[in-house]
Amino acid sequence: MRILLSSVGRRPYLVRWFRDALKANGVDGAVLAADVDAHAPSRPFADGFVSAPRVVDPGYASWLRQTLVEHDIDLAVSINDFELSTWATLPEDRAWAPLVRLDADAQRLVEDKFATSQALVKAGVPSPVTWLGTAPPAVEEAAGPFVTKGRYGSASRGLRFVDRAGLPGALEEASGEVTTRQGVPALQQGEVPPAELIVIQERIDGVEYGLDVVCDLEGRYAGVLARRKIAMRSGETDRAVSVDAAPFESIARGIAEAIPHPGTIDVDVFVDASGDIYVIDINPRFGGGYPFSHMAGARVPECYVAWTLGREPDPAWLRCRPDVVAGKFVEIAATSEGGTGAVA
Repeated sequence: MRILLSSVGRRPYLVRWFRDALKANGVDGAVLAADVDAHAPSRPFADGFVSAPRVVDPGYASWLRQTLVEHDIDLAVSINDFELSTWATLPEDRAWAPLVRLDADAQRLVEDKFATSQALVKAGVPSPVTWLGTAPPAVEEAAGPFVTKGRYGSASRGLRFVDRAGLPGALEEASGEVTTRQGVPALQQGEVPPAELIVIQERIDGVEYGLDVVCDLEGRYAGVLARRKIAMRSGETDRAVSVDAAPFESIARGIAEAIPHPGTIDVDVFVDASGDIYVIDINPRFGGGYPFSHMAGARVPECYVAWTLGREPDPAWLRCRPDVVAGKFVEIAATSEGGTGAVA
């Protein structure tokens, strides 16, 4: 079995864990890494490396098809939002069967924080009241406090926590940070007002948790993993503790119904003082929080391999030991030697 991890860049742990997943399933195989950076830190951890073009390159789809065929790929996973957006637009035919991807409608929905909020509310999944920056809430509609964030993309662009008096200034500042769906800075395009690329949400006071909502590769709900966030760094969970996922089961099933997806998606939620759960954000991929579930005993890569082989995974692979505290740290890896580009 051969696995392609695309745009894996600075996540060598995923390469290691997918290699472990092959062994856990008792199959021979290889894990290949692909990235636009020939010196991506994940490169030396993989069984092979494929140099990738940028997703916006006109030849990207041809490159991907050729890579899947030439390397006889059985399973392909991307960690990049823009790449996943492109994958979702590729036709439904056997050439693209190895790709773990949402369909085009689900991908467009989950990329748009405003549309996602509307879909969750429609499905009965609690989510903060959300407005577009072009139509902020009236005084009689909501008193605040509020959160502003980019309508599209990640990396905490446009993120501000403000009261009503600070909302106009927050919108102006956020306009200089947010992007279009395609990643074009708001102030460098003229198709829509920059404020239309910002969402405003009521701020929920409470404790923040991260969830991995896992479906099988056909999109059937399989389970949920949960952790309480302790510290953040650059918009990503830096330290967390695993918790019992049972209180989040109903929410997770609702998300899987509202946004059908194969594999795992990364979900941020807040739990307020009354115990009510609100979905704050969704990313349709292995998120920066998954390693905390893995350190607590979960084995989602093993599930991916099992499903690709047509097997039922071990139920223990979708469970975590509670109260496991973990934190990220910096690793360093040599990616070439002697100026030849060869991997050390």
